[in-house]
This record gives sequence, C-alpha cells and structure tokens, in this order.
Amino acid sequence: HVHKYLLRFIHQLDEAKKMMMMHLRLLLLASLSLSCSLVSAFSSSSQQQHLPNYLPNNPDDVVRQAATSITNAYDCGVYLQTIRLPLSQAIYGNKEEGFVADRAIGWQGGPMETYRYLSPMVNNLLPRIRTANNTAGLNIKVSEQILLDFDGSSLQTSENPAGALYDIQALLQPNTDGYYIKTIQAIEEQFCNTKKADKPNRLFLLVNPAWRDKSSFGIFGAQQAQELILDRYETTYALDQFIVRGRQISLLKCWSSDWGLYAVVNNGGDGKDKSMPAELITSYATRPEYKDIDAALKGVVSK
Repeated sequence: HVHKYLLRFIHQLDEAKKMMMMHLRLLLLASLSLSCSLVSAFSSSSQQQHLPNYLPNNPDDVVRQAATSITNAYDCGVYLQTIRLPLSQAIYGNKEEGFVADRAIGWQGGPMETYRYLSPMVNNLLPRIRTANNTAGLNIKVSEQILLDFDGSSLQTSENPAGALYDIQALLQPNTDGYYIKTIQAIEEQFCNTKKADKPNRLFLLVNPAWRDKSSFGIFGAQQAQELILDRYETTYALDQFIVRGRQISLLKCWSSDWGLYAVVNNGGDGKDKSMPAELITSYATRPEYKDIDAALKGVVSK
C-alpha cells in the first residue's frame, strides 16, 4: 500500500510540474505580447521613423534587412509569418528594367524561373534569423525539399545546433491550389504546434505566396483561406517592386512599421538613373493601391 501511495504521489507531483511549466510558458508568452504591444503603442505616432531613408540595393542587403525584421517579429511571439522578397532582375544585375509586380509576371519560364532566384536568397536568409541566443559557434544547416517543380515550390528547413525548438521552416511560392492548404495545415500540426500550449512554437514562413487577398482563392476557397492563412500569417517583411508612370517604384514593409513608398526623384529625370538611390516618399498604414501610389507620385515626381 505504501508503494502504491508513493507512486500516486509521484504521479501527482509530475502532473503538477507539467501544469506549472505550462502556466509559466503561457505567462512568458503573455508578457512578450504585452511588451510588444506597449512598444507598438508608444511608437505608433512615429512609425515612419522606423523606415529607412533608402532601400537595400543588392540581395545581401535585402537578406540582412529581412532577417532583422523577421527576428524582431519572432521575439514578439509572431511564429506564423508571410514575407515577400523582391523578384527583380535589376537587383541581380546591371539591367535598367525587369521589375516584377508579382511572381511569374515578366519572367520567361514563370514560377520555375523565379524559384531559381528565390531559393538561394531564402537559403541565405534562414541562418541569419536569430531564434536562439547561443549556437555554440556551430553552423546552422539548411536543407531543401522540392514540392511541385512546375509550381516552383519547395520547403526549406534550417536546423539550429541549439536544438530542434529553434528550427525554422519556409514554404516557397505556395499558390491557391488545395495542395498547399493541406501542406500548410500539415506543417503546422507536425512542425509548428502553434495550437498546443504545452508544446513549443516554432517559426514557419510563407515566402512569396501567389495570393494577395482572399479573392485570389475564388468563391469556394475564400473563407477557408481567410481563416487559415490571411488572418493568422502576418506580413513581417515585404519588398515589392514594379513600374508606375515609367518609374521604378518600391514598397517596403518591415516589422512594426508602415508600408513605405520609394522612388527615384532626380530633378525631372525618368527615374532610371541607377546612380540615384530610391528615396522614401511617403508611408501608409496598409498596403496602398495603385491609385494611392499614382497620386503620391504626382505630388513629388516631376513629369
């Protein structure tokens, strides 16, 4: 009987320990969320100051900027993130044109061609995202699994030497096909565990998804996409590039900042002088529409 009571007592202690750890973890997450909310509240009146005056002008600068933004969001408890890296031929070489508004537009070969540029950028990005304070000087290993080659989609995984808790997964170029909805659900269940309070949350990125809003998913898939993805995956970094009024235009979004509109303003030039950096023109609380961008350009750029 004594042995039986001892076993029951040990079991109760173990359960109490589990409950205590779970409550401590929830308390930590709540404190992180509160601190990030306070930072956001205090900085809301001057968010434009968080945007840089000039854009990154090469892939390595983009990767550094994106890694900082993603890490800051992760530190604030944002584990499900959407990011958009620039798909611009101009940023990879000495070409005047080649700006791409969305994936596959203006690229011969479509998504398979954009994947050729995007994959090495993400492979370079993942090790720079800080999810652990100490890796003991060991390198982070990044692997890649091709999903559907004709979609240019893949899944990259970074394995952190600090432990599996700090691993990251990134889904490249998912589109609105039901296959990707199921893939996202499976990754959340098997990797992220975001809905389970007693298990760790790990960072999961959607990189350059093909959709822009729920209308991209059609009538029957819009509601599911809104609930599963659009309401839950926050855009923590985006650098979109395209042409408006014959000028190279960029929209930059970093974590906790507004959307910044950048363009080359060079005393009545055509905006294509690569020696002139794109300057911050204005900012928006949400991603601006074409008409908003056009109106802003009329006010500051000579015709």
